[in-house]
Amino acid sequence: MLRNNVLVRAGLILLGPVLACAFMRQTPQPAPTLDQLVFEIQTSTPTLTPVFLLADVPTATPDPNATPTLIITSTLIVTSTLTAEPEAASTPAAAAVAEAPATPVPPPPTPTVPLAEPLRGGAWDFEEGFAEWGNPYGDGCPGSGLAAGWAAFTSRDQFGSSCMNQTVWKDNVYSGESAQEITFAYVGNQAGVYKSAPTIPGHRYTIEAFARREFSPATLELSLGVDLTGGGDWQADTVQWFPWAEEIDDAWARTEVTITALGEVMTVFIKGSHPYPEPGGALRIDAISVVDIGPE
Repeated sequence: MLRNNVLVRAGLILLGPVLACAFMRQTPQPAPTLDQLVFEIQTSTPTLTPVFLLADVPTATPDPNATPTLIITSTLIVTSTLTAEPEAASTPAAAAVAEAPATPVPPPPTPTVPLAEPLRGGAWDFEEGFAEWGNPYGDGCPGSGLAAGWAAFTSRDQFGSSCMNQTVWKDNVYSGESAQEITFAYVGNQAGVYKSAPTIPGHRYTIEAFARREFSPATLELSLGVDLTGGGDWQADTVQWFPWAEEIDDAWARTEVTITALGEVMTVFIKGSHPYPEPGGALRIDAISVVDIGPE
């Protein structure tokens, strides 16, 4: 029995290198899949002689009639190639919502100054009476008359200056019962009337006026002036002059100007300019209005 064991061990020692060389000479094959291993294990008939490791343990006596059984232990190593799902990035909309600052509360609206009542009728329509007017140069103006609430001015050439009169003749009155008249016959000069009006700084005002000029070979030129400082000097640099919108003779002509008030008072001027001495040229003025249309 001992002899047989020695022979078996010697055979295994001699057979080991031979088997190793045989395996090393084989052409490398691709690693079998798990299904292939299972199939080969189930269908293969092992013919190899069982190999036992040499150890200092009791050696069992092999049964010469027993059929050797090949035991193959397979270790399956599974490597995951899946990539961990990244954390969901916040969408731009979500980021915008998250980062959007709180909506500021608008400040309370600034109280606005109410519009002033329109200035029209009464003294603005030359309906509050007339008083005698004294010519500043001492020129004779019999029966002169200047509308209440108004002031007048005139220049003078070598022949004289203008006079102020009340007119009630129907064709010379645009509205109401009377109108202001200024004469220019046979003199070459400038003359007119003016009146102040209260204003609200920053508010816009529309000034409307009507005038009827008499035909003259020296055409009378009409203009509307505004002094935003409230001054009463028609020759001051603070007066802005605007030409009359309509240029017609012997008919009522309308004009309109819109300005923005700078202070609490302004002055409205109506002026006629007769370029040289000629007959005719009388001027009638009526129906002036000043309307507050609010801030810019």
